[in-house]
Amino acid sequence: MKVALIGLGTTGKIVAEFLFQKQVLSLVLCRKNSSAAAGKDLGEVLHRPYMAVPVETTDNLEEKLTKYKPDILIDFSSPAFLREHLTTLARCNVNVVTAVTGYTQMDIRRVKVLARKRKIGVVLAPNITRGVNVTLLMAQIAAILQPDYDFQVIDENHRNKKDSPSGTAEKIAAAIMKGLGTPHGDERQVPIYSIRAGDITGRHRVMACGPYDQIEITHTAFSRKAYAEGAYQAAGFILAKTGLYEMKDVYGFSNYSGERTCEVAESTPAHVYA
Repeated sequence: MKVALIGLGTTGKIVAEFLFQKQVLSLVLCRKNSSAAAGKDLGEVLHRPYMAVPVETTDNLEEKLTKYKPDILIDFSSPAFLREHLTTLARCNVNVVTAVTGYTQMDIRRVKVLARKRKIGVVLAPNITRGVNVTLLMAQIAAILQPDYDFQVIDENHRNKKDSPSGTAEKIAAAIMKGLGTPHGDERQVPIYSIRAGDITGRHRVMACGPYDQIEITHTAFSRKAYAEGAYQAAGFILAKTGLYEMKDVYGFSNYSGERTCEVAESTPAHVYA
């Protein structure tokens, strides 16, 4: 498996090192005309010895994809990259793992249609860590079992995180709404409270409050390596696949039915959003 990476922010640099250690990283991309890293070896950017991984701009992207021939592109940049370059990636038969938040419903529909028509695989992964996906299931189960409780989501992240609430917080709220079902799912909204402070790596809490007690579900990321590990697993999963997937497919959680039995099926194939 050969992987290209775009996005060399705080998390992206950790992802780059992780992928390099796994011996799968062949190319790093950066935004054209806006990065001092362009034209350098990744080792120089990360203040490491020579790594033999070039950092290239997205100018003439098709030419660079043809030259380096990555199987997968992992995206830790912004929604603008996929909006602009998804067609080029499809033309070059490059599958995608995007850990970016902030996509609109129109963006997601476009990705779904293009993945199906061009026969490429895309993992849409705003919630890229395994722990967050366990939290999603736990939140949904709590809503199924305690539909009369008041649910809230607290979303804590570092001060430079642009989206508020985060895509993960919105996914948790959606999981709760699914657990509540109809008519509650149509009538009740789950409040999300966002905190942006310091260098919080990522913490999401679900509070479910009844008249006499409270349930709290918390996921805390101690290290950004959790995102790198999730991205690497997603890349291995999407290799040679087609269609649109989520991280619940990568982790094998997609068989959860959401019914009141709270059982996870074991034999049904992973659901494909295509």
